Amino acid sequence: MRSLVRSSRARQFGRAVLSSCVAAVLSAAVSVGSAAAQTPLRVLLLTGGGYHDYTAQKEILAKGITDRINATVTIDHEAGASSAHRISRHNDPDWLKGFDVVVYNICFADVRDNAWSEAIVRAHVATKVPAVVLHCTMHSYNYRGDSPIWSRFLGVRTQRHQRQMPFTVEAVDTKHPIMANLSTPWRTPQGELYEILEVYPSARVLAEAYGEESKKNQPTVWINEFEGVRVFGTTIGHHNETMRTTQYLDLVTAGLLWAVNRLDDSGKPLNGHGVH
Repeated sequence: MRSLVRSSRARQFGRAVLSSCVAAVLSAAVSVGSAAAQTPLRVLLLTGGGYHDYTAQKEILAKGITDRINATVTIDHEAGASSAHRISRHNDPDWLKGFDVVVYNICFADVRDNAWSEAIVRAHVATKVPAVVLHCTMHSYNYRGDSPIWSRFLGVRTQRHQRQMPFTVEAVDTKHPIMANLSTPWRTPQGELYEILEVYPSARVLAEAYGEESKKNQPTVWINEFEGVRVFGTTIGHHNETMRTTQYLDLVTAGLLWAVNRLDDSGKPLNGHGVH
């Protein structure tokens, strides 16, 4: 009888110890998960160059992103107003270390250095750090189409734009989660519509706008995957008035979340990177 009692007590003690261990493991897992969810996305915003108000736009973008998601934005605006500048950060082979995604809002249309642009692309490929590319980034590092790898990385090729005027953005891929954040048709308050000469097979167009001068639709929003690197791109964004709109900042933020694989099928952020 005593042996049965001792055996019963041993089993109860064993279950209590096991239960305590399981609770500790679950608590630790929840703690780790919560810490991961609360860790902000580390965003590098590279900006500067000619023809645009990058002084204002860096603040518009940084605030627009951090107002919407859990993120920290490091701004690199050493370039000033030169359209032929080479950002010194890119001379460091580890320039992508410590960042989850890079946002390019630049206009270095007069850089004629294929090795330079290829090295930037290869850094992304080596680290698999994704990119968000805005407006004149499509005309940067690719003078007269001399650097095809830059265009393939972006997903599209363009060398010119139409005259400045508002245009109407229409979704062409309404099922993509990025487009859940953009109600179309959307008439931009100002605009400078880029003419897309080529969309590469790796890219997927999400929205377009009709060009009054070209008399045809031009892609304005797309996604691309270049050698395992996700890239979100839009040619919208020349004017501050357009960048300040809720539509634009929602779109860029959704594109950024997609690029880092933190956007679910309904367009909602994953892993704690949601709207504050």
